[in-house]
Amino acid sequence: AEIAAKSISKVRINPGNFVDKGIASLREFDEAEFTQGREHAREALRPLLDAAKERGVPLRIGVNHGSLSARMLNKYGDTIEGMVESALEYIKLCEDENFDQLVVSLKASNTKIVVTAYRLLVARLTEEGLKQYPLHVGVTEAGEGLDGRTKSSVGIGALLLEGLGDTIRVSLTESPVNEVPVAEGLRDACVLEP
Repeated sequence: AEIAAKSISKVRINPGNFVDKGIASLREFDEAEFTQGREHAREALRPLLDAAKERGVPLRIGVNHGSLSARMLNKYGDTIEGMVESALEYIKLCEDENFDQLVVSLKASNTKIVVTAYRLLVARLTEEGLKQYPLHVGVTEAGEGLDGRTKSSVGIGALLLEGLGDTIRVSLTESPVNEVPVAEGLRDACVLEP
């Protein structure tokens, strides 16, 4: 990610595997180890944030329900709360380093999880007095054909109609070329008439 920040226009990191090994290293963590893990993430983030600041490169904090870190899984389980806490931890680490050029995504293949996670994140950002960052919304590996289009429409459409979502990604398990008209159709269907 640090090398990419020196030449591309936006970098995405997944808090679930940025420094933690994820579910493969799942074990019990006490509170001191949990905090130690956060500090390890802070140290790993600093060089990336320095490179991003130097070129004005935004960072997308992209949390995936299927790849939460072992620390988050241990503390919160395989839950929506774990997804949101993972995003919040990295948002706060970035803000501590005076970096706020962030976009946030919370993706899952289950539309209910996606919609609930984004709603909870927005509520928590408000409760904690944090900046409302742009949201990149989508349903991960929604499927193909009608099923993939339906799941994408439900998850992304619900969020867009609530005013949540600044960029979208339709993720079909078929040719990526087929994702573009679905995304355009969702965008157009969710725009309010003037």
